Amino acid sequence: PTASGAAQASWRRRAPRTEPDRVVNDPTIYNTGPDGQVNLAQVNETTSLKHHSMAIDGKLVRFTAGAGHLVVNGADGKPEAAFFYTAYTMDGAPKNTRPVTFLWNGGPGSASIWLHMGSWAPKRLKSDAPTIINPAQQPDSFPLVDNEITLLKQSDLVFVDPPGTGYSAAIAPHTNRDWWGVDADGVVVADFITRYINQYNRQSSPKYLYGESYGGIRTPIVAKLLERQGTSRYAPDPTGKPPIVLTGVILNSPILDYASNCEMVEAASCGGYLPSYAMMANFFHKSPARGLQTIEQYLAGLRQFTSVRYAPVEAMTPGARKKFLDTQKGWALLNDLVARAALDTLTWYKSFKQLPGDYRNELMPGYELGRYDGRMKVPAGNSYAPDDYINLAFLNQFKQLMPYYVNYRSASTYEPLGNAIFYWNWNHNGTDDPNSLGDIQIALTYDPGLKWLVMHGYEDNATPGYQTELDLIGVDLYDRVPVKWFEGGHMTYNTEASRPALEAVISDFYAAPPFGSDAAEIAQQAAN
Repeated sequence: PTASGAAQASWRRRAPRTEPDRVVNDPTIYNTGPDGQVNLAQVNETTSLKHHSMAIDGKLVRFTAGAGHLVVNGADGKPEAAFFYTAYTMDGAPKNTRPVTFLWNGGPGSASIWLHMGSWAPKRLKSDAPTIINPAQQPDSFPLVDNEITLLKQSDLVFVDPPGTGYSAAIAPHTNRDWWGVDADGVVVADFITRYINQYNRQSSPKYLYGESYGGIRTPIVAKLLERQGTSRYAPDPTGKPPIVLTGVILNSPILDYASNCEMVEAASCGGYLPSYAMMANFFHKSPARGLQTIEQYLAGLRQFTSVRYAPVEAMTPGARKKFLDTQKGWALLNDLVARAALDTLTWYKSFKQLPGDYRNELMPGYELGRYDGRMKVPAGNSYAPDDYINLAFLNQFKQLMPYYVNYRSASTYEPLGNAIFYWNWNHNGTDDPNSLGDIQIALTYDPGLKWLVMHGYEDNATPGYQTELDLIGVDLYDRVPVKWFEGGHMTYNTEASRPALEAVISDFYAAPPFGSDAAEIAQQAAN
């Protein structure tokens, strides 16, 4: 084993517990509306504590669950917001070798409940996408199980709710809407991370960011801001260990550029969606094109088909495109489109640029297909949409989990997904169609060794993986920021069959040395 592996084995055996369990009953009301705010004097920073143990890879591991609020101050020292967070921390781990990962969802306006309850925490809900047990009744619960691939294996976890989500609110005189914008959101989330690091003496810990969906915009901005400020706002570390700014970034089903997504911007190409359309058609047995190919082989062919044959025709003027489609080569292209993405030649002829909502309506007449997971379907006019299938259960069981598993109770109403998106200031770098590609580049300028990982689901019809690849190719980052694909939709971790593959990729990512470094040299440094 490596030196760090031996150290972790040692602290697992010791596993000291320095604080007893602690229940927090927070009476403060955190208003998550656009004008919501809380007075500084009302914020209770006491963190709940509850100790647990579980078997991970056949070994007994002890950890502490905790939740509470931290007051976040700006660079000027003035209070900005009271952030609610839930943390899972391994007992007794040496902080200079034990990573800490900050996780958030997107929206904008979403709390971290979806990642918290579905992905990497020690407990998870088994929603088993794309199964819909009863289209006539939205489930109010799913099996709550020990998470056999919890990220606690690799890292301590901090699930973060930005202002106006969860139990988080701006501190007066600020209101939540002050932080509802691309740039302001990035600043206040980065400030939370700095506060958490100082509060819990994590200056020397390896640090990771994990963002989902709109997290593809937020997370690179936060990474850039953290790299830019370096350790300038770190409190003195009582351990005296060398500080670490940032180690790695994971983007789960991200959107990186609103201007390149044809669901967001009418002028954008829909070519980035075409492989996802074909994967949906393949799932519903509407397409013969895959044949005996592996899904990876099929994706490679879809990339080639889209870039070489579809995209050039889509880019033509309407008149030039019609003229081409009326030729023998044009009809051959239409037939090949049908073979891959289904529908019929006349539909593709009339609407060669298929918008995502139109495509979902055409693929399975009589059904509503999921935007987040194109494999999920309910009858048209159903009482709930497939995208809402997990919502009631996740919220119900979050409310149950927090008191008994985390020892946290609140008088407030938890906001899983608010209306921030309708008030959002979208301007970033002079455009209201923001992209974070420049922020990735700047973060890499500050730290060339920063590790990056992007994960996408084949049937995600909200933020398609091929569009992410095209965005990265466009700024020469495709080889630097790897994109990994998995069976499933937007929330890849809700697909049971994908979880072992997700674990393998993430485990390799955490174990990898900084980008461009010599692995042998890193191992030698760890041994010394």
